[in-house]
Amino acid sequence: IFCMSVGLSQIAGAILISLAPSTPAAAAEPTTEAEQIIQIAETKLGDPWRFGAIGPNAFDCSGLVIHAFRAAGEGRLIRNGKLRSARAMYLYFRSRGLASRSNPKLGDLVVWGGGTHIGIYVGNGRAISTLTRGVRVHGVFAVRAAFTAYLHTGVSGSVAIRTAAATTTAARQTKTSTTTAVASTRVRQTYGVVNLRRGPGVQYARIRSLASGTRLIVSGKRVDARGRTWYHVTAHGGVGWVAGWMTR
Repeated sequence: IFCMSVGLSQIAGAILISLAPSTPAAAAEPTTEAEQIIQIAETKLGDPWRFGAIGPNAFDCSGLVIHAFRAAGEGRLIRNGKLRSARAMYLYFRSRGLASRSNPKLGDLVVWGGGTHIGIYVGNGRAISTLTRGVRVHGVFAVRAAFTAYLHTGVSGSVAIRTAAATTTAARQTKTSTTTAVASTRVRQTYGVVNLRRGPGVQYARIRSLASGTRLIVSGKRVDARGRTWYHVTAHGGVGWVAGWMTR
């Protein structure tokens, strides 16, 4: 097991007791943000570990968490990747009274070794995380590093934005950019000055700049090849795409 806060010399000593990969059952349509986050993470099963990587086809432990939460439109819960290590995520949640050793919910985070490794709780005493052998589903207590805490994200009761399970299957097969539909109208707002663009990416022309706090009516979203979420929105009568990590 390896994460940003662990030195390279420690890799060999942090290995799963059982490294057998787990193949998920056919994906059901996600109804909560937790299920959506888990499905996104499961599309990366078998992808390799790489120091400092956040996807789309290689990850370290915190990188997988960042990718899954951002792609589900919940990057704000982990400060959109500013919490770059397992240790930083642990301290952030603990300081807010959101860390405990019991009562995990789907989509909560799992921390081992005081913040040397992190994963996502998938239920039934299991988690998905990036090990030195790649992304795997494994038991919470099947890791040599001692279990530290569950970080309670609160996504288990949040309604999922997307409902197209087929996009999850397609992502597992192609591992390229994924387009999804919004199940129902959702309102967000900009977090800082944000560019409204003609397409879902910085390569598309800017239509206008939106001031911080601008109200956005979301009608769709897309996850690009780097695992970043873009929202198709209406704002002040204009229609275009905004960077999801710049909204809340």
